[in-house]
Amino acid sequence: MNKVSTGSSVLDKLLSGGYDTDIITTIYGPSGTGKTNLCLVSAVKVVESGKKVIFIDTEGGICVERIKQLTKNYDSVLKNIVFFNPVNFIEQNEIFETLRGMINETIGMIVVDSISMLYRLELGRSTEVYDVNASLGRQIAYLVEIARRKKIPVLITNQVYSDFDNRDQVKMVGGDLLKYGSKCLIELRSFSNCRGLILRKHRSLPEGLEFKFKIIGEGIEGV
Repeated sequence: MNKVSTGSSVLDKLLSGGYDTDIITTIYGPSGTGKTNLCLVSAVKVVESGKKVIFIDTEGGICVERIKQLTKNYDSVLKNIVFFNPVNFIEQNEIFETLRGMINETIGMIVVDSISMLYRLELGRSTEVYDVNASLGRQIAYLVEIARRKKIPVLITNQVYSDFDNRDQVKMVGGDLLKYGSKCLIELRSFSNCRGLILRKHRSLPEGLEFKFKIIGEGIEGV
């Protein structure tokens, strides 16, 4: 089974080599837990290996200075990351409609950061909830097809909300659409002096594996 590096040797070991190349991996958790950083660290590694990355940034949170911290070859890396910056859910959907036509042998990873922000905003102002959910479902189906057919890893970040039945738990935005579309689910948490990662779902690894880390200038390091 092919893998791509997470950008951390310790996390690679936890995941038996890194992220699987033919599935969607969803990284979810509250704001500030390191979701975007995990995506960027891995994306830089993919580019440095000779591939390009498609990065769909719905939150406007990608900082060029952060990429410069992660690699000395930042000029070359930035040239090989194809950024899309939709500002509403309609634009996000249009990008996904054309995504399959962009895929060729030069693409080594797709990142969507995050899948849910513009979706939540659209739900808040639309009366056609069914249509919005159907559109999100199509987007996830496109990503599943690309990952499986082209053997390209897909990283998605996702927001969360509180589980009112269990205050210590969180639920992913998008619910079952994201849960069933993703073969790997990684939950992030924030602690007083570090972040925590919990493997919630994986097709070949046991659930509940944990990894604590800190975000540093060069990427992430295990605690």
